[in-house]
Amino acid sequence: MTRCVAVYCRLSPRPDGSYEGVDLQEDWGREYAASVWPGVPVEVFKDKGVSAAKGDHRPDFERFREWVAAGRIVHVWTVEQTRLERREVEWFRLAAELDAAGISEVHTKRDGIVRVRDDVAGIKAVLAAGEVRKLTQRVNDRLAENAASGQPPGSHAFGYRHAVIEGEDGAKIKTYVVVEEEAAAIRQAAEWVLAGWSLANIAAELRARGLRGAHGGELRPQSVRQMVTMPTVAGRRVHKGRIVGSGNWEPILDEQTWQACKLKLSQPRRVVRKDGWSYPISDAHRGNPTGRRYLLTGGLAVCGVCEAPMVASMKQLRGREPKPYYLCHPNKRRPNGEPAGGCIGILGLELEQHVVDRLWAELDKPEFLDAIAADEHAGRREEITAALEKLDRLRVDLAALWATPGELTDTEWRSARRGIAENERKLRTELNELPPPRVGIDIAAARAAWPDMTLDEEREFLRLFIRRVTVRRARPGTTGFDTGRVDIDWQSV
Repeated sequence: MTRCVAVYCRLSPRPDGSYEGVDLQEDWGREYAASVWPGVPVEVFKDKGVSAAKGDHRPDFERFREWVAAGRIVHVWTVEQTRLERREVEWFRLAAELDAAGISEVHTKRDGIVRVRDDVAGIKAVLAAGEVRKLTQRVNDRLAENAASGQPPGSHAFGYRHAVIEGEDGAKIKTYVVVEEEAAAIRQAAEWVLAGWSLANIAAELRARGLRGAHGGELRPQSVRQMVTMPTVAGRRVHKGRIVGSGNWEPILDEQTWQACKLKLSQPRRVVRKDGWSYPISDAHRGNPTGRRYLLTGGLAVCGVCEAPMVASMKQLRGREPKPYYLCHPNKRRPNGEPAGGCIGILGLELEQHVVDRLWAELDKPEFLDAIAADEHAGRREEITAALEKLDRLRVDLAALWATPGELTDTEWRSARRGIAENERKLRTELNELPPPRVGIDIAAARAAWPDMTLDEEREFLRLFIRRVTVRRARPGTTGFDTGRVDIDWQSV
């Protein structure tokens, strides 16, 4: 078996801050091998843009180790010892592998000839690893300082682009500036989310407008979720997965809309069983259709006799073809827990069409829209939002105290964290129980989009304006669908 010279190349920093590319390193290695080991074939192992300090997978480094173990390498060259390995433990492991393969030396450009079992090589490995830790700490400290001052991270965010502004002392400060077209899309997506549109339909609508993600990719439902819930759009700065304060950029969504979107998308939908028990739809249920095919089910339509929610199914009526039919199901229960009977029934398609027609007719009235827009819970919602912001600031202050020696014991820190978490849980529970804030809705656009809405979207749209639809007993002697049996209880009217 022909044995070869291994030339290992990896991105290497120069003292002036620039970098030596792997192609340049390869030229140096080949030149060295030709002068020192003439006639011995050369095999080049290259890992471009891969860190040795972070433990990233280096494909060609692993191939190099395999060749060493197989006895296919007789000499090794690299720019410096740290190109092979920066971590001390991993260096000693590699040195043992090289020594076992009969390779006692690593030839380098900067470190001379490194004897793999020599104490000097081990000391260099320890020093290199220590320098990596210091550098990492300096970088982390700088990133934390930037976050605390409200400067944005280096990542791209939909709705913004990076910019530099001049501070009071003339220093250059990084920030975000709003990209108006994308910001308008975020505000529109938030409105649609709160109006009950599915994330898939929102993504499809934004794609139809020619919009793409922050990195140029296609907008997907998860992209929409992120764009309306990420703290960045509310002007919040996140560091290591935690909100650390306000950013130095203009928010796209106001605090209430952002909190409402997070709440809307974080709460699992609950399903009520026939026996009265309910359970949330979790990831295990995703993709499993519930079988609901009717607009006013799910508690929108109720029986005018026993007040139980109505269900719907196909029913044969006196020799006619089967039609959708709403009825008070015997297995349902009244609000007081008593069994409900099959009190009433009504034609389904006619009922749904009547409710939709009534809604569009009311939405054409300015006085109706004014009454609907009234938000009696706005004050309390603002109080809860302010309290949640205060808890976020308390977490930051608590972390600073815990990091200061002698300020807080571990027991005090854990107790304070539990108290903050419990207060947040209570506030979010109360916020969840309040009706979400209404957003300005383009009625003409909603009317035009109605034929293309999914059933869930149509139902969510109805819930914005309708509290419930009550169906009363049929009057004796009436035939066909009777609109007089239907009472609509409007929201906030």
